[in-house]
Amino acid sequence: MIKIQTAVPGPKSLRILKKLEQKNGAWSVAYPLVFSGRGEGAYCEDIDGNCFLDFSSQIASNPMGYNHPELIEVLKSYARFPIKYAGQDFTVKEHLDLIEEILSVSPKGMNSAFLINSGAEAVENAIKICMRKRPKAKFGISMKRAFHGRTLGALSLTNSSRVQKKGYMRFPMYRLSYDETAGDQLEDIIKREGDAEEIAFLVMEHVQGEGGYYIAPAKMVDLLRKTTKKYGIPYIADEIQSGMGRTGKWWAFENYGIRPDVFSSAKALQVGAVVSAKSMFPDEVGAISSTWGGGALLDMAISIKTIQIIKKQKLLERNRKFGNLLLKGLEDLDVKNQRGIGLMLAFDLDSVKERDNLVIECAKRGLIVLGCAQKSVRLVPPYVVTVEDAQKALEIIDDSLRTIRRKGFRLSGKICRFTNCGKHVI
Repeated sequence: MIKIQTAVPGPKSLRILKKLEQKNGAWSVAYPLVFSGRGEGAYCEDIDGNCFLDFSSQIASNPMGYNHPELIEVLKSYARFPIKYAGQDFTVKEHLDLIEEILSVSPKGMNSAFLINSGAEAVENAIKICMRKRPKAKFGISMKRAFHGRTLGALSLTNSSRVQKKGYMRFPMYRLSYDETAGDQLEDIIKREGDAEEIAFLVMEHVQGEGGYYIAPAKMVDLLRKTTKKYGIPYIADEIQSGMGRTGKWWAFENYGIRPDVFSSAKALQVGAVVSAKSMFPDEVGAISSTWGGGALLDMAISIKTIQIIKKQKLLERNRKFGNLLLKGLEDLDVKNQRGIGLMLAFDLDSVKERDNLVIECAKRGLIVLGCAQKSVRLVPPYVVTVEDAQKALEIIDDSLRTIRRKGFRLSGKICRFTNCGKHVI
């Protein structure tokens, strides 16, 4: 249950945050609180004893919520050292077990996977294996508003925020609009900019993440997949945020009845993965590798158990059901462009300031939500969310909207030290 007994952040959190602000070279904080490790289900506690309802799922990376009993048992079973091996060169059984679990929920024909550390690295390796198949390639294709990661290759594909790219080198890319004109735009690029053989890949999120939780139009996906097949252009699905059951399917692209050539996964998976047909991967030993990829025993074990829980408890169906429940609730609120698929939901407000005010006001009331795009709010609850949790979240959002829209409303308090109240939060 929500319990806010101090200001947010509380005094203990405040001391740690101040020191991190000084010493963390990549200082950035979406929420000014320090987690304690305590919590249950969709609820988590900070070190000041405040309890929050988490509708962010740690940016979709915590699908089972807090202290899931089956995952706790997995953790207890690994009370030994080392728990991390140089997994591509020194083999552990969990590496095979996880790959087999991933392939068991992947489309037929996608019979091989490469494990890596993070989502950005998964995308990076997805584009690398496609480049190896396209020796004449000179550029890639991605979508407007896309976010694919912060390594330089993945960053080249990204188009969501200037600050993420400013001052960094990148390789050549063309962008397609995230709408039904994208297929014609791709054909135009092929006609005017170079032969199809010069296109290394096309990459897209079937539900955009940081770009706004926009859901790909079915016609757009159909045309792009037909065009990439026509010209032999590798089609990469970025499933970093949308995969592992969040949309009510194992992978978001399955909502469109297509199969990509390659897809990437991470976040809810706990590790990064690139999945494709074995024939897509380079034959040359060492062409792709990683010291820690496939060697983090705890992460792989948690991932294996997570997949098993989703299967056993039929959580894909549950995610669709609860997504519909939340979307219906959002449609009753005084917000714009309510949208969602499974447990990926969002809505728009009138301005960046109003969006930021809402995110912060919700936090002060004990609800964690995230911003995205320019003036959108995203709801990303864990798969264990209950009807009561959903109703409470909607109630807090509604109350917070009424508060921030009062004449003369202005955010204040220590929370503004870390969130720059009234400015872009996420």
